[in-house]
Amino acid sequence: MAGSREYLLASGGAELERLRLQARVWQPEAEAWLDRIGIQPGWRCLDVGCGPLGILGSLAHRVGPRGTVVGLDQDAVQLAAARAHVAESGFANVEIVEADAYASALPDNSFDFVHVRFVFAPVGRDDALLAELLRLAKPGGIIGIEEPDTSSWSLYPPHPAWEALKAAILAAFKRGGGDLDAGRRMFGLLRRAGLEDVTLRAAVVALQDGHPHMRLPIQFATSLRARILDGGLMNDAALDAAVMECEQAIGARDSAALSYIVTQVSGRKPQ
Repeated sequence: MAGSREYLLASGGAELERLRLQARVWQPEAEAWLDRIGIQPGWRCLDVGCGPLGILGSLAHRVGPRGTVVGLDQDAVQLAAARAHVAESGFANVEIVEADAYASALPDNSFDFVHVRFVFAPVGRDDALLAELLRLAKPGGIIGIEEPDTSSWSLYPPHPAWEALKAAILAAFKRGGGDLDAGRRMFGLLRRAGLEDVTLRAAVVALQDGHPHMRLPIQFATSLRARILDGGLMNDAALDAAVMECEQAIGARDSAALSYIVTQVSGRKPQ
């Protein structure tokens, strides 16, 4: 996570729980992707903007006792949660560090695998973030990026409140310099940067029976409330009504949803 003044989503307990849920929902797809990449025992790995969970556990299990995993974040709430998670899980090979994702003090060329998830979307500054990822990866090391593409993000049957919240969220991201469709750019970003063996994988999660991740538009709208109101995207009454109606629509017995697409792009830093 970059500095709090750049990061679009509000910090605190609600955002902490959203990030924990996010990590759990996407863990199976992250596991499948990491298997495809081929993380090896003994590797040194970095999870940039790890939040409270990130993919720290998945990496810790793969690199084993001879390997090392570093989780990087700058938000005090997320750092404390990540350290508690590491301690509770007994991950002796994981270290949590406080640093700016765009300008850490970690040494050059020091990681076999550098991972970032959902940092390009809320912050932007693609070239600056990629430059830092490239600096940290060893020659021949792998950079892995996971970012969203909202083209699949839908509620079935459709509901106007869901669509209103989705539109306000996308607009709030753009007004703040972010882009919730950042996943569409990642393959081209790595190809243009000269990485080798660039590959793309896409994942979507189907949600039903009131799964908590169906409430993501409400969670985003809560974190982005000030930006939505200040930007004139919705007024207080309209936002409150949309949240209430969206809650009701999600809770209906016949409601289901598709998540946004997560694009998983990886490439190798040239030797």
